[in-house]
Amino acid sequence: MLNKVKHLAYQLLDPRRLPELAGKRVVFHSLNDKGLLEQFQNKRILEIGPKHGLDSRLLADLNPSELMLIDLPSKKEMVEKWLPEVASKCKVTPIYGNLLYLSEEQIRDIGKFDLIFCFGVLYHNVEQIRLLKKLYNLCAVNGMVVVESATARSRAVRKLNGVEIYWPETYRKIQTVTHLPSRLAIKSWLEMVGFTDVEICDVYSKSLSRHRAVLIGLKRSDAKPYYSYSQSGKNPDYIAGEAV
Repeated sequence: MLNKVKHLAYQLLDPRRLPELAGKRVVFHSLNDKGLLEQFQNKRILEIGPKHGLDSRLLADLNPSELMLIDLPSKKEMVEKWLPEVASKCKVTPIYGNLLYLSEEQIRDIGKFDLIFCFGVLYHNVEQIRLLKKLYNLCAVNGMVVVESATARSRAVRKLNGVEIYWPETYRKIQTVTHLPSRLAIKSWLEMVGFTDVEICDVYSKSLSRHRAVLIGLKRSDAKPYYSYSQSGKNPDYIAGEAV
């Protein structure tokens, strides 16, 4: 009875919360309902960190020419369980490794993608702007990136263009979570690496949007990444996120 009352309250106060609690892939469906994903039918799609494959199945329904999946070696056993189902829908290519540590040759072989999905990955990386720059480099001209991430917990930081740093004790003692950026920080980073028309998407319920964000960005042919030093001719091009 109590659960029914809670569900009714969610519906009355914030109808978006109930689908989230039910496990619906609200980000994909929201973007798809807005007509943002249909343009990528028969295009190359890259998903970073597919994990359980719930979004992979939906991306496969777009009938891409190829769906490439990059996840950590530790996730291989999990991915292999649902991979045949996705492979029955479209050409799928799994790669097991850390995108930040793939060789230049591997990156060249991967090629370019028209749509890149990166869900729940950014905040598990220390070098977050470098990860976003990798996504930019892998994105085709006129392509789109979708980034979903946990965000800063502090109410004060959430309103700023800033980042919470958890060190030497990591966030909730999770080894991979040392930085939680605000949504404005993620937007700034996406613009710094070269994406344009960056938008913070209104997808999540009020409850969930306090701690998570969804952003999209486009790669235009005339886009220019941020140079951390002026291009005076006396220095090489030092592009944000390109350090090795």
